[in-house]
Amino acid sequence: MAEELDNIEEFEAKETARKLPKGWLILLWGLIIFGVIYTYLYTPNLGGWSQSKAYEESVKK
Repeated sequence: MAEELDNIEEFEAKETARKLPKGWLILLWGLIIFGVIYTYLYTPNLGGWSQSKAYEESVKK
């Protein structure tokens, strides 16, 4: 009887097995895009941003 209850494959929906929900895929791609943009903007060699430059601009104001 325990073998009958342990067969989860009978209860799994075949058309959605091994597929991620659309919300998870949107979140995944959104985080990847955010990471690329963030890396570009806040890496001194790529985007030109630096902490000292930001400090100097804030002191001038």
